[in-house]
Amino acid sequence: MQKSEQRSDQTLVERDQTQYQASGEALEQEPEQNVDQSLSQNEVDRTYLLEAVKLAKLGYGAVSPNPYVGALLVKEGEIIGRGYHQYAGGAHAEVNAVQDALDHGYQLAGATLYVTLEPCCFRGKTGACTDLILKSGIQRVVTAMEDPNPAVAGKGHRILQDAGIEVVTNLLADQGERLIEIFSHNQRYKKSFVTLKAALSLDGKLATKSRDSQWITGEAARKRAHYYRGLHDLILIGKGTLLADNPSLTVRYGYETKAPTRLLMLNNFVGITEEIITQYHFFNINLAPSLILYDVGNPPSHSLEALLKAKGVEVVPLAEITPQSILEYTFNAGFMSLFIEGGAGIYDAFISADCVDQYLLFYGPKLIGNPKALELWQSSSIEQLSDAPLVTIESVELLEESFLTVARRRR
Repeated sequence: MQKSEQRSDQTLVERDQTQYQASGEALEQEPEQNVDQSLSQNEVDRTYLLEAVKLAKLGYGAVSPNPYVGALLVKEGEIIGRGYHQYAGGAHAEVNAVQDALDHGYQLAGATLYVTLEPCCFRGKTGACTDLILKSGIQRVVTAMEDPNPAVAGKGHRILQDAGIEVVTNLLADQGERLIEIFSHNQRYKKSFVTLKAALSLDGKLATKSRDSQWITGEAARKRAHYYRGLHDLILIGKGTLLADNPSLTVRYGYETKAPTRLLMLNNFVGITEEIITQYHFFNINLAPSLILYDVGNPPSHSLEALLKAKGVEVVPLAEITPQSILEYTFNAGFMSLFIEGGAGIYDAFISADCVDQYLLFYGPKLIGNPKALELWQSSSIEQLSDAPLVTIESVELLEESFLTVARRRR
């Protein structure tokens, strides 16, 4: 199964720099040109690194399975080069920053390189960035954090130090970690990073008793949800959501850097008819790639399977359909992140299995109240608060008439 389709390299390189931060707000088109040199060296370094973080975010949605990385070259208090990793398989941020400086006629001898992640020291699809730094005459390297990739993990820093280059490390470790949290998760746990997104009434209901849920939240909340969709490789739904909503599961609102693969998780094919396959958006791969993972014990009929293949939908059997088996498959297939869109059964399964890394809970200005209305965690058997799993609340943000709570699992 191929990962999320991306636009052409040229489109990614040439697109307008007005992209988006983690908050969904527009980035400044250009980082600050100069930094107050009356600041301490540590303050100067942190300021330039924060500008490099902004640059890294210009790779929005385009770099998976790689991390977001930004780089600045500074000489005698002036920014002489800027770069970021623009797309998977493309030049690294350091390479682009060096090329930017050279294209503008600058000499690199004596410059300081600010980069959000430790420079790589192995030769993959591109050359080792440490080789480039050593050849360039760069005198000093300041990084936000060490690379969690075991192939690097401090080796890049040591190579530079052994060659006599001054290296300052882990200066913005928290910001650097958040910038590449999907990549870090992949490296450390060998699993796809899981984000659960849900739209809830103010009293925490997913839908009414009759399963009516459109729309609980407002336009601003839905736009923000599309921003997060575009950061992920997969968008997951279950059969109930497919049949009830006929969702397209595409990325819109100006965030269309790539088309994440749409994933349908099925225990069986009951209710999936030839008419549905012919008419529903999920099965139209002109919108985005589609993948079905199903229980090997409950396969589709020969005619259904033939129709799915004719439509270009990939159908893969698994020994069992559980969150753990899904995540094992997705990671091994090269999908680094998974965005859960529903419905209630999928939410319940992943929360119960403790397989959610990030929660994006969008609350709308409505009260539903019926005890038979759908809830986020239907099967919870928690009776004592001491048994309730804890999450870390990261932020709460007002989005016009709705609000977003971002929470993360505690490890």
